[in-house]
Amino acid sequence: MITRESILDALRGVDDPELHRSVVDLGMVREIKIDGTEVTVHLALTIAGCPLREYFHRVVPERVRAECPEVTAVQVELSAMTDEERTEAVGGVRVTVPRVGESGSRTRIIAVGSGKGGVGKSTVAVNLAAALAAEGHRVGLLDADIWGFSVPHMLGATGRPTIVGDLIMPLDAHGLAVLSIGNFLPEEGPVVWRGPMLHKALEQMLGDVHWDDRDYLVIDMPPGTGDVSISLSQFLPNADFLLVTTPHESAERVALRAARMMTKVGLRLTGVVENMASFVCDDCGREHELFGTGAGTRLAELLDVPLLARIPLEPACTTTGTPTVLAHPEAAASLRFGELAKTIAAKPSLLHRPLPLFT
Repeated sequence: MITRESILDALRGVDDPELHRSVVDLGMVREIKIDGTEVTVHLALTIAGCPLREYFHRVVPERVRAECPEVTAVQVELSAMTDEERTEAVGGVRVTVPRVGESGSRTRIIAVGSGKGGVGKSTVAVNLAAALAAEGHRVGLLDADIWGFSVPHMLGATGRPTIVGDLIMPLDAHGLAVLSIGNFLPEEGPVVWRGPMLHKALEQMLGDVHWDDRDYLVIDMPPGTGDVSISLSQFLPNADFLLVTTPHESAERVALRAARMMTKVGLRLTGVVENMASFVCDDCGREHELFGTGAGTRLAELLDVPLLARIPLEPACTTTGTPTVLAHPEAAASLRFGELAKTIAAKPSLLHRPLPLFT
């Protein structure tokens, strides 16, 4: 027998794809009409111009008919919440889900940084995030490289985020929750901000974004030891710091300075990744060390941390729009990123444990 309660139970399995909560729990279900074996469901969306209207038109009938086989037709009607209703719904989400880094949040922060630009830091961050997601983890990716943001282009996540009340919804790209300052600016627009504005921008991108208590939040840091790095250490003092370098001696020296700065401000240096470690020629099959050799190993020894991965240089890594680990899963670089993700996931975190103070 078809009842309002049976339809409501079926709708509990339909999540708002941005708030990641059941439409029932969010108070979006306004009316259920039953006419014989035909059902009409009226939902109130969080915003009037919701870009996901087609999602509800598709998913609601699928779910209702799967849970209630006697239903022969499902009609979906959509309206929008009032400002007061939206505030209440978003407020409930804020109460339920701790902000990233707050006590009670289970999110592990992996900050990917480097001493200098051009070492493939963003490539490592994007592919590490994708590899962690491929292992079944719920992963967010924050592009905190304010001046040199490249994550939107690398993932094809170039749209503007939806804002519900005062809560920013990250974009979804390849199963990752993604946000970059580039999602708020014209693609060619420069960022001419100084310390206080950078600090506030990073604070909002951590605290006013619905990261939804992810298993991991991978942060693509700007190179060097500037304002953003210092602010991040204040907001997320228990983050794990992953240092990226190339095999060249000059990159090693700059990376060493960056690592020592990060430990001074309290971040945990978890290991070194040597990117562009070598190149295997398709024609002769020989491995060539184009950018020197040994810097990753020496750097790890100097810092007393493990060398977590040596990522080879290959054409597959130039793919844009889709991470290499997804576009070319058989590539040597993809396999190394997969191993790196497993190693990171297996390492214990110092999340919510006090760190020593450095003077």
